[in-house]
Amino acid sequence: MAEGWETLEVVGTEEEAELIAGYLRNRDVDCVVESVFSHEFPVVVNPLGEVRIEVREEQLETARELLQRREDSDVDSSPWESGALIGAEGDDSGDSDPSESEE
Repeated sequence: MAEGWETLEVVGTEEEAELIAGYLRNRDVDCVVESVFSHEFPVVVNPLGEVRIEVREEQLETARELLQRREDSDVDSSPWESGALIGAEGDDSGDSDPSESEE
């Protein structure tokens, strides 16, 4: 990577890297996803399968703190499980899950 950038994290897939990068970008952290992965090969052999998330040197600690807070807050759980969407303003349906449609 170019001077002034540091590796924040190395993950196994481009999709996972893009999810993390999107999370950081939404919090004003400059980052890029760098991968040497080639879709032409039938198997992935490390380090060819590594996908790196790079951030600016001066934002490295901020990015680490954000990822740690994200991990600690368990934001990956379903909003239905956490109750975040239950009883939302203007919702008289209580605790129904829209995936369980009534027909």
